[in-house]
Amino acid sequence: MDIETIVISVLTSSTISGIIGIYLQHFWGQKRETELRIQNENKGRYVSALIWMRLVLSPKMVDHFNVGREDPVLSKITNTHEIVYFARQRLNEFYHSSVLFSPDYVLAALKEFLDNPTEITFVKTAIAMRKDLWKKKTKLDMKNFSLEQG
Repeated sequence: MDIETIVISVLTSSTISGIIGIYLQHFWGQKRETELRIQNENKGRYVSALIWMRLVLSPKMVDHFNVGREDPVLSKITNTHEIVYFARQRLNEFYHSSVLFSPDYVLAALKEFLDNPTEITFVKTAIAMRKDLWKKKTKLDMKNFSLEQG
């Protein structure tokens, strides 16, 4: 083998390796961008669901949430029972659409809240959503998360 053949082989190998590297880097970058976009969309969905859950637990607080002023139906409701009913309907819709994007443990926690809306089931659902979004586990117990006055 002469020197020209070796140089051409090295340059060809380097070029092919570079092209493959650029392609893989682009592919992984796109994948990460997609994951971040989906995570951001889910964060918005989860925050909205948590607000509706708070309204189920504390309907008198409706004026403290932007959702109450922005929703044309909710802004006209003054009866707390109707507020709870409306918020539960929104959560039922969220639950059914969540089948498309939420993991089973979030669905199970949300269903538990819908079946028995309490501060504890709220916190369980929020922790499940947190785990889905950020892959965070917690060592704190439920009492550490609850803001319920005793």
